[in-house]
Amino acid sequence: MKTIKLLPVILLLSIPHAFAQQATANKKEITTLIDKYTKSVIEKDSTTFYDLFNDGPVTWCAALKDRSQALEIEKKGAKAAGSNYFLGSYKGFFRSLYRYKSTEDKFDNIRITEDGTVALVAMDYSFWADNKMTNWGGKYLSLIKRDGKWKITSVIFSLELTDYFKQPPLKARQKLS
Repeated sequence: MKTIKLLPVILLLSIPHAFAQQATANKKEITTLIDKYTKSVIEKDSTTFYDLFNDGPVTWCAALKDRSQALEIEKKGAKAAGSNYFLGSYKGFFRSLYRYKSTEDKFDNIRITEDGTVALVAMDYSFWADNKMTNWGGKYLSLIKRDGKWKITSVIFSLELTDYFKQPPLKARQKLS
């Protein structure tokens, strides 16, 4: 009799555990996607890189941070410096990698929020070309889980130019998160 009365309680207690396991599995899958992103940029593997993205339109945009933009205007003039905003595509980004012998998009301070169907990945990044950091900032990926696989639907990021500003240490950046 005691076992029958405890069964509903046991079932109720196991539900959060099941959700936690699914959340952990989703975060592992998303972390694997981020690792594939990084590796495909280093190896210039377009097949793997393109497979990370959703079919159809994918937002890819960035904005130069105000202080880098101000110094670009000071250095080049307002017209030459242009807008602080640009819109592109993941395919265009990938094609641009071939200008360099080596490339790497490094990520840290990664925060994943997901509900099993959609996710937001917030992270700090630094972009390296020919073994030199060129820019850094915040990067935000929106994802959907489509047909059982996580796919990137948007990439939005800020840019701080290393010609003007060094990336703060991780501990300093974590305090801002």
